[in-house]
Amino acid sequence: MPSSALPHFDGKLQSRNSMPNAGTIGRDVTVVPGLSRRFSMFSTKVRSTTATSFATASGKRPECIAGKDHYGDWPNSEGLEVFHEERTPIELKVTGEIPEYALYSPPILLCHSWRKPEVLTKFPRGVLYRIGPGGYRVTDNRGTQVAVSHWFDAFAQTHRFNIVSPTKVLYNSRFTCDGLLNQVRETGRLPSGYSFAQRDPCQSFFRKFMATFTPRVDLVSGSTTTASASKANVGVTISTNFPGLPADAEGKSLYTKTDATSMQSLDPETLEPIGLANQAVLHPKLTGPLSSAHSRSDPLTGDVFNYNLTLGSKNGLYHIFQVIKATGKTEILATITDAPGAYIHSFFLTPRYVVLCVWGAYYAHGGLKMLYHKNILDAIEPFNPTEKNRWYVIDRTDARRGVISSHTSDGFFAFHSVNAWEEGDDVVAEIPIYKDTDILKKFYINHLKSDEKSARKWVEKGRGNLTRWRIKTSVNNSEAVKEFEVAKDLTMELPTINPQFVTLPHRYTYGLLNRCRSTLIDGIVKYDTQTHTAKIWEEHAHTPGECIFVPSPKPDAVEDDGVLLSVVLDGCAKKSYLLVLDARDLTEIARAELDTIVALGFHGKHVARSGGTSVEV
Repeated sequence: MPSSALPHFDGKLQSRNSMPNAGTIGRDVTVVPGLSRRFSMFSTKVRSTTATSFATASGKRPECIAGKDHYGDWPNSEGLEVFHEERTPIELKVTGEIPEYALYSPPILLCHSWRKPEVLTKFPRGVLYRIGPGGYRVTDNRGTQVAVSHWFDAFAQTHRFNIVSPTKVLYNSRFTCDGLLNQVRETGRLPSGYSFAQRDPCQSFFRKFMATFTPRVDLVSGSTTTASASKANVGVTISTNFPGLPADAEGKSLYTKTDATSMQSLDPETLEPIGLANQAVLHPKLTGPLSSAHSRSDPLTGDVFNYNLTLGSKNGLYHIFQVIKATGKTEILATITDAPGAYIHSFFLTPRYVVLCVWGAYYAHGGLKMLYHKNILDAIEPFNPTEKNRWYVIDRTDARRGVISSHTSDGFFAFHSVNAWEEGDDVVAEIPIYKDTDILKKFYINHLKSDEKSARKWVEKGRGNLTRWRIKTSVNNSEAVKEFEVAKDLTMELPTINPQFVTLPHRYTYGLLNRCRSTLIDGIVKYDTQTHTAKIWEEHAHTPGECIFVPSPKPDAVEDDGVLLSVVLDGCAKKSYLLVLDARDLTEIARAELDTIVALGFHGKHVARSGGTSVEV
């Protein structure tokens, strides 16, 4: 779709011929220091830096943790060690004022029909949900510590920031795996079960086979109790009002998801686990154990898309499906049988297509290795740089369902797709990529903690590059072409965009930086894919979480009109705060401060309490 057809798109996208396709792009950036109440800005050249050479704008690097040797004096271990919840909402200290529109958050479908401002008054307070690990070790009843080893397997916790007014924010949080925690305390060991990287050599081969490849009948029928729901450890992404799944009398629901097909239902206010479901509830063919934690939804209709993966042969069995918002029914759009089963955390959606890239994280021996190790990481084959990635374009329109073309590209691994759109018959897609799968090993907890010596070996490893690809759907078996690649110092993870531009050409991508100043994250970046320049928010020893973009409702709003919401760990003060940034220049508008730590987590979602259609990513 040409940019001239897009309301509020401020700038014309460069044509394919004008886009660079060789080397990496890295240009001047604007850096916005944190704690700058006057919001002063200065320009600097991007340079290759290490944590040991970092200095603040004043020229001195603070040493904030006495007696602790943290890499780069950037403590983040507290955000991984914390084991704290607030079941009763507490009021936070708010500095500045949060914009009114962050309170009301109209449904995204109104944005695509080019919203009417008066509709805002119909929606009550906005809520930001955050989800991720709440801690990785627990003490059993005999005083022995039991710990998981990988960040992705830590104990799930959900957080709720209720934005009541521009100067009032209430916060509550809850571990959503109480039953699991109690079981660990009683038995002194982690229960047998599916995990990302935890090793359990005590299970028999038969038990692993049954647990991995047999669908859970209790989840299919929905016959779960609160007690059984709390034994699940599901904490990667969060969905509201997911069509086709059990909901309350008003059709409202809150579900947590992971890269398996099981989903956990939570009370939207108390965050108490109240049920479980899996994809077989949606369609009887969706019995495979694996899927994407990131569903995608059509911003106009609210229809939700995902894949279901069955292992057990040389190639995987992928069912690409659509859940129709209006009816709650699920349709199988395509079945793919000529691609190996792979760990695929996200995929792409355009107005007409679902695009699945099967990248180089293949399950060894058709998944048989998972039967032994019972975890994803040990079951993945060593990365082969000569292996091509496979791209599948699935038409999701009524006129022509199914795979319409497949393509190859140089091999890479990835977590999070940014966005995709159509230009004529071409699909354009953006995604941060990695040269191999080492990034998965970086997320062992000891490789992340700033005071662990082993983490220092992993600081430079697993850094990615933001890329843009073009696929000619009219030429089957053609090569997907990489149009540009952004330098590592400006490349982000956990990328996000203005949700009004999902499936449409966008200019700005926001995300979290890894410039090797800490063992995890060291800033927030806004990258302009038209000028290839960037703006950066940073504050020494402050580790931000995923940014959530809340768009401005102004009728004349352009793409970067809005605010970013990020939960930030102040490693020196050992406290966290909700940061509100102006999405245009990354200056601070407000913050809501806690007296405790919010554990470093994964993803989040900003919604109106009244529900409505919102973008699923």
